[in-house]
Amino acid sequence: MVGKTILVTSGKGGVGCSTVAVRLALAFARRGVTTLLGDLAWGNPAQDVLCGLAERVVYDVRDVLCARVDPRRASLPVVSVQNLTLLPGTTVFDGVPGDAEVIRLFETLRGGFDQDVMILDVPKETVTVLSEFADVTLAVTDFSTASLRATAALNFSQRATVRAVFNRYPTDREKTKIYPTVREAIDLAGLPLAAILFDDPRLPQDDEISPGQFPERPLLDAPCKNLSVRLTGGHAPLLTGLIRGRKRQKTLAQMGKRRLENA
Repeated sequence: MVGKTILVTSGKGGVGCSTVAVRLALAFARRGVTTLLGDLAWGNPAQDVLCGLAERVVYDVRDVLCARVDPRRASLPVVSVQNLTLLPGTTVFDGVPGDAEVIRLFETLRGGFDQDVMILDVPKETVTVLSEFADVTLAVTDFSTASLRATAALNFSQRATVRAVFNRYPTDREKTKIYPTVREAIDLAGLPLAAILFDDPRLPQDDEISPGQFPERPLLDAPCKNLSVRLTGGHAPLLTGLIRGRKRQKTLAQMGKRRLENA
């Protein structure tokens, strides 16, 4: 049985929900934590592409949902990262499954694997029912007003543990735009803060991409590593390890001064 279950969702498309799920799964796996990454984005999967496994998918989550195949047989090991397994999403969209089907799928996955952590990338329509059964739900948003308000409008179970992940915090390249302070963003999202992920660049691979290899090699992902530690009961700082010295002080000062953009 899976040890800890984590849902990753968003109230608005384009905020990087799928990317955050992959980054978090990588962070767990690189710490030696066996991790299952599942894609429940019905009809619009992304994890197989992000993990470089799109050409190797034979079975997907829809086959597991319909009990056509065992979940272990449908899953694929991410060969470039130890301890990480992917359950691909389905490209066939025939409507979002009902609550009973989604709950049954969740229980099948939780009982069908022995990984330490299961991370599920779920749409907002599905998170309403599943949030009650997961250990924690992460709502991903960027710093735009529309995304923060869409996050506040998400429906979760009253018994769910929900935290906000602020993704793509603007770098110095975007000084011309106006963003809310972190405190203002928390107020708009209406959720406790789990992590702030900066808009870090990615390093492309020099050689030809092989199946199972990530299309892009991520930089040292200190914020996601720290988030993975906190999600498993450890203690890790929010920003330390990402930026240091004067640059860190300058960034913190900018985060305090920036004001909310007009709606």
